[in-house]
Amino acid sequence: MPDELIALFNGQGQSIGAKERTAAYRDGDRVGLVFVWAAWRTSSGVARTLLQTRSRPGDPYLGSLDAPAGGHIRAGETPAAAAHREFAEEVGIALTPAELVFLGQQPLQDTGRSAMQFFYLCTRPILLGETVFNEEVGAFIEVGLDDFAALVCGRVASIQGQARYRESPNETRPREIAPAAFAAYSEPIMDAIRRSASTIRVYLDTGQIDATIWPPATG
Repeated sequence: MPDELIALFNGQGQSIGAKERTAAYRDGDRVGLVFVWAAWRTSSGVARTLLQTRSRPGDPYLGSLDAPAGGHIRAGETPAAAAHREFAEEVGIALTPAELVFLGQQPLQDTGRSAMQFFYLCTRPILLGETVFNEEVGAFIEVGLDDFAALVCGRVASIQGQARYRESPNETRPREIAPAAFAAYSEPIMDAIRRSASTIRVYLDTGQIDATIWPPATG
């Protein structure tokens, strides 16, 4: 099976070429990654967010919680197009352009891996029952956005959520989430998660993106 051809980026987030995925990682190239969060306000005004449990075979972060969708940007694909594709593949929902908001971007240099990360927000409410499982997702979990931010910032020991699991998709069960769900991630990855949560909170409050939350572009 041929290796996937993925896009390469510079420190400003501009596409500078493409290479087979295995070769790109071997050569230390800066690959492109997209992550699509989902957050909304309920009718009572409470901010909620959706997470996924990573379950792709061979994933170094197997079992960790993450944004509901994410992955590599393919050759010839814009970050926004990749975000739409990944959300459809991993959550099973096709978003309209108006339902996807760009949050920001941040380079990642982590354990020999170089990437440019692009973060997006799905603004429409996502019901647990409408999500569609594939091999990359073991569960979808809905939690309070403020609870999630408090957990990843180390302010609380655990939070409560509602989860739907791939092995029992017809039921929803309570789930307690502790910091162990993010323990496999390095500090640079956790930094991006915390910045994402902050940007989402501002957007839900004001309808605006606070670009100052993200670090300045590099060379």
